Amino acid sequence: MPFPNEHAARIEEPGKFKDFRREPDKFGAGISAIFGIPEDGGARLQAIRFAKDKFTPDQARAWLKDHEKTAILFEPASEKNDAADRVVRFDVSNIPKTIKTPEGFLRTDSVVTRTGVFFYRNADGSPRRELRDHKQVFDSLSIDSMKMIPLTLNHPNTPSKLLDARNAKEFQVGFTGENVRPDGENIRVPVTVTDADAVSEIEKGKRGLSLGYDCDLIEEPGEYEGQRFDARQENIRYNHLAVVDIPRAGANAQIKLDCDDAFYIENSPEPTNERTAKMPLPKHKIDGIEYEASQEIINFIARETARADAAETALKTAKPELDKATAERDTFKARVDALESEKAKIPDLVAAAVATRLDLERKASVVLDGEDVSKVVDRDVKIKIITKIFPEAKLDAVSDDYLNARVDSAIDTLDVQKRAEALGKQRQDSAPVPKEGDQGNRGDGMEPDPEKAEGAYKKRICDAWKNDGCGTKKDGKQIAVFGAKSKDE
Repeated sequence: MPFPNEHAARIEEPGKFKDFRREPDKFGAGISAIFGIPEDGGARLQAIRFAKDKFTPDQARAWLKDHEKTAILFEPASEKNDAADRVVRFDVSNIPKTIKTPEGFLRTDSVVTRTGVFFYRNADGSPRRELRDHKQVFDSLSIDSMKMIPLTLNHPNTPSKLLDARNAKEFQVGFTGENVRPDGENIRVPVTVTDADAVSEIEKGKRGLSLGYDCDLIEEPGEYEGQRFDARQENIRYNHLAVVDIPRAGANAQIKLDCDDAFYIENSPEPTNERTAKMPLPKHKIDGIEYEASQEIINFIARETARADAAETALKTAKPELDKATAERDTFKARVDALESEKAKIPDLVAAAVATRLDLERKASVVLDGEDVSKVVDRDVKIKIITKIFPEAKLDAVSDDYLNARVDSAIDTLDVQKRAEALGKQRQDSAPVPKEGDQGNRGDGMEPDPEKAEGAYKKRICDAWKNDGCGTKKDGKQIAVFGAKSKDE
């Protein structure tokens, strides 16, 4: 059948080959080559494709003639103008562990499809790659169309390879559940097998699951996560899920199709020969060494490498932050230790402060004649003490150390004055009090008068008899003292 966007020139029949390889723009812009790989290895040109937007059919034929390429079949591109063709596709996955019910049914929960680039074969045997991206695979309408659809044993042998109300009863052996859900890059769905023959086939090893669906195919080449694709699938609507044999061609042959522009290859239970030739794998360099690997593995390595690089970058970023946090922790701990040390000193500091205040108030009481300073701050109390002793002192901007020194000086000055006053009073209190007429210590600064002093002395002697200590009377007669004669003598 004609291709919608390419003129096809078949050089050799596709049945001669076991595998195919497409090389875009091999012979120039818009001219792609399809190489067939036979059983005995090697590769031969099987077909040439001309982009419809760059070549007319006549231009394509002229190119073939000019380059001495003989085509056994030439098909111009289809005349369809639609951007997309509705095509049928089949996805293949595996049945995981199953549970058998008492009724003999089998139940399982399986991944049935995924996102990514899928490989198909065209009618001429050449490969093609189609993209199923996240938006299309996880579209709600697409997911809903997978709920409660029929399960068949192999895909139905109908002209369209799909089921409808007229043939579903003939092919149905079970059904899918309603809990259709994303699982990472995959779609997972519960499956129930109700037919005894299908249950028997599964228990014997027929464990492939293949979704049958149709979709719009957009012929727009591009690249997705490092993989090139030729077209995109859109508006995916699921029709049935088939139990099939596990594909023998490996991961690259897990998805097949059957439509106007490509054919579906049904897997046979009979053994087949292994391929002796394979499409060359992409190359990937690791630590300077080049390896061949499938694109899926290369993508996986790239993702894991990116994660490792991100983790290493995060670690490098986190280390300074960790060091900073550790430094802040150590600083905080040092501060806490210092505070604990200061806390231990508080009782002594309080006691010292109280003692200092009491001493200051005692000094103030002495200097300020008992003035109450209990509510006056220390600095103002000190200023009061100093100005009491030194009225001319200037204390507006002096330091606390200066005030302390001046207070001590004031107290010392006060002590000297008070000691002098005390000594003077003591001398005054200990001196004899002069009697009347006593010229011994006048205290007026005048010289004593000897005659008056002698007269005063004689008078005291003469009057002494009037006291018991100055004279006595004998037989009623007075005895003269100091040469005085009595009348009897």
